[in-house]
Amino acid sequence: MRSIDPRRPATFAAVQRPLVVGVGHVGVALTAAAENLPEPDATGPVAATAVAASPAPGVAVALSAAMALGCRARLGGLVGADPLGALARTCAARIGIDVEHLRPRGGAPCEVILATPHGTHTLLHYPGHDDGGVELDLNALLAGAGALLVDGSAVPAQIAAAERARELAIPVIVDVTEVADGIGELIGLGDVLLSSERLAAELAPRADLRTALGELAAMGPRAVVITLGAAGAIGLHDGQLVECPSFPVRVVDATGAGAVFHGAFAAGLLGALPFARCVELAAAAAALTCRLVGPWDAVPGRDEVMALVKTRR
Repeated sequence: MRSIDPRRPATFAAVQRPLVVGVGHVGVALTAAAENLPEPDATGPVAATAVAASPAPGVAVALSAAMALGCRARLGGLVGADPLGALARTCAARIGIDVEHLRPRGGAPCEVILATPHGTHTLLHYPGHDDGGVELDLNALLAGAGALLVDGSAVPAQIAAAERARELAIPVIVDVTEVADGIGELIGLGDVLLSSERLAAELAPRADLRTALGELAAMGPRAVVITLGAAGAIGLHDGQLVECPSFPVRVVDATGAGAVFHGAFAAGLLGALPFARCVELAAAAAALTCRLVGPWDAVPGRDEVMALVKTRR
């Protein structure tokens, strides 16, 4: 199995911070926190204790997490040519993500989410729409990149970007949550696959997670991580099995955890951390993002993540 270690500076203190590139279809999440779900026959509003409007979980949130851990970020792909899309683009640009390669088109995907003490519930899901594929200048998009992040939200564009990244020896980190057309090809182009337990059960239906890791690795990735929610994460690289217990945090809204794991793993990889430490760093960052409402404002800072990794408290 080929190493996933990039040929990049070995520390975050390098003169030029490593560049992470994300490609996807950027959506919007409208998140509210409340004490309870609405009753089935309720006609009045439910009182919310907090609300947030931001880019939805995906490559934009992943790039925000990578930036918080010391990377630069560039975002390419599709964003809605509507007010919601403008909101997502503005949020990304405001924190310093390069959005030059983000193309406005169609309607932005949107989720309306309610977080309660009993869990997070998606109330509405609008898949968005566009009028066709997107043409990206892949050489310009990937120039200077240390890693490419893709999430299955714009599969044809992500396959093209992954193919070019592989030609340029840029590690491709694939984070997918559901099976869709072209996902198998996209996974095969990845150096690292980050999979939820649910997706792993669909792609490699085995009761034994270790066997499932091996079957997922046989699809092409050099390393595989299965995230297990409150149970932590388990990974496989170069025959090395890594198990990372969960970090103790009070969960308010877990919708952004997977995307933050994606970006934090990339930051660890570009910081030349060993595979096990990349998983640990990503799991700590993902845990911390569950403390607040909304996937965007909840992205933790580097000091918080490193403190949790060190103390586990």
